Amino acid sequence: MNYRIEKDTLGEIQVANDKYWGAQTQRSLENFPIGPEASMPMEIIHGFAYLKKAAAITNNKLGLLSNEKSDLIGKAC
Repeated sequence: MNYRIEKDTLGEIQVANDKYWGAQTQRSLENFPIGPEASMPMEIIHGFAYLKKAAAITNNKLGLLSNEKSDLIGKAC
């Protein structure tokens, strides 16, 4: 598997290239018991995805977010 290096205030961490998340999410996955017992209903997850995509589009139109970042967020959502 290929990895990229992500950085945050705690330093560097490896994240798989095929994942859309960054350092904080990777650390959470490695440090906390995340599984079926701690999962959210899919409707909530889909709702957050729609919200994030709408925010990315809006911030792009306001000139606060680049086209590249807006497109990447849209694809992840």
